[in-house]
Amino acid sequence: MGVSLWLVPAVGQMDVIKSCLPRRPSIDHPLSPRSYPAFIPHITLATVPLSDPGIPGVLFDAVPENQQPIRANFQSLAVGDHYFRSVFIDIQPTQELVQLQNQIFTNLHRHGLEPSAPRFPHMSLCYIADEDKSHRDRTAQALKDTGVVREAVDTQSISLQCGDVSLPGFDGAEIWMLKCDGPVETWEVDERKVKLGAKF
Repeated sequence: MGVSLWLVPAVGQMDVIKSCLPRRPSIDHPLSPRSYPAFIPHITLATVPLSDPGIPGVLFDAVPENQQPIRANFQSLAVGDHYFRSVFIDIQPTQELVQLQNQIFTNLHRHGLEPSAPRFPHMSLCYIADEDKSHRDRTAQALKDTGVVREAVDTQSISLQCGDVSLPGFDGAEIWMLKCDGPVETWEVDERKVKLGAKF
């Protein structure tokens, strides 16, 4: 993997989203230990290989000065064929989100880096190993059947129903940097964080 910049929800919204993420099911046959790890809800803005110890500083500097909080609206539930896109929510690609990523990519390109962020923007709900891939469709269907994922009447958006709270999206309040190496639950969050509205 490498080092990634994540747009993460405001604290209150983060806790609500985490409360309704799919849990590892109790079934007769064992699942891969890589399936259904715990992680922070996020939108990946950029990932670069950790090829140099100076990369983390370059990543933080790539965030535009005085970046304001950004709204992320849920668009649709999707199932993918990649571990990191097992079951996820496509996010509406608003001008603000696209512009933020474009600026980050441009700044990283100036340092000779080639960032990536497949299927931007999206928010993963769970990671399921390829050997358990049959559970991807089952998990997505269960989210619908239990009313956790609710489609709007116009079918152009969805919401997450987490207990009594309905979230049609989240407010991107901070940008975090993580070293994404090894098992998901061992990924390291850098102590430095960019609070949107105040560049550090």
